[in-house]
Amino acid sequence: MPLDFPGAIIPFSRHHLLVYGPDADALGLAEPLFGPPVHLRPGYRFFAREEYLLPAEVIDDHGHRFATPDCYEWIERRGDAFPRSDIVGVLAPSGEKHSAFMKEMDLAEMAPFATAAGQAGHRPYIRLDLALEARAQPDEYALTPAEFPIPLFSRALPCYRLAPGVFGAVGAAILAQLLASRRWDWKLTFDEIDDMTGA
Repeated sequence: MPLDFPGAIIPFSRHHLLVYGPDADALGLAEPLFGPPVHLRPGYRFFAREEYLLPAEVIDDHGHRFATPDCYEWIERRGDAFPRSDIVGVLAPSGEKHSAFMKEMDLAEMAPFATAAGQAGHRPYIRLDLALEARAQPDEYALTPAEFPIPLFSRALPCYRLAPGVFGAVGAAILAQLLASRRWDWKLTFDEIDDMTGA
């Protein structure tokens, strides 16, 4: 499972977007903070504090080690059954090395994080709020839900395909609504976009 991803991190109204796809430059968003590429990592929240641990390795109760990327599958499938297993990784957002017991982590709450490729573990991580695939649509939809290319992130990162022609004030309003509502199922046709702009 590749964790270096051909996208860019774009700031948008105190949020961070992961933008990728063949038409990403045509969206006309702000300059990227970093990328492409970017290094992606999922994180799990601590029960007792508002920080996340981004695993790099798991050591189960029997001493078996599972390194990235296999550790993520192990955590998702078996983590709850082994509360005394160790998770070794880095804290988000600081990037500091840290280890914890599995029982300290809320495995139901996964969040996606990114840092510049080649800098993993050496600089702060940014939490991602939304992924946008910029691609000209072969159908009537200007905005439609999309499958993120790395399945591990599918439960933590809302992902949409957005046609590059949909930007300016209307596109910004659509993105603001997506971020505020955290909807995963919104679809807009080009005709609906035209109605919004009064065209």
